[in-house]
Amino acid sequence: MPTGALKRTQVSVVFPLANESLYVGVDIGKRSHIAGFVSKTLLQRHERFEGCPVFAFDQSREGFRCLVDRIQTYVPLAQAYVMVEKTGHYHKALVQYLQELDVSV
Repeated sequence: MPTGALKRTQVSVVFPLANESLYVGVDIGKRSHIAGFVSKTLLQRHERFEGCPVFAFDQSREGFRCLVDRIQTYVPLAQAYVMVEKTGHYHKALVQYLQELDVSV
């Protein structure tokens, strides 16, 4: 291998819920939001809706990116469905951000 050449390795991403849909409900707030994650497997694992994972994030592009990163720890974005509470105008920035990534909102 020539000096300075990088060895390319193929990285495969493992999604724990790869064969099912993930539903994300977002409670909208003025400065921050809370997302709840639900799927068939998560409901079986946690036994109740209230036990399923939640994630708090800021009303900012950085916060939205963190939400997308968290979704991708479970499923590819094409398998995520986000439901957003329409509270005044505070939901619009999140909806626009997710739609730019082709996430179903």
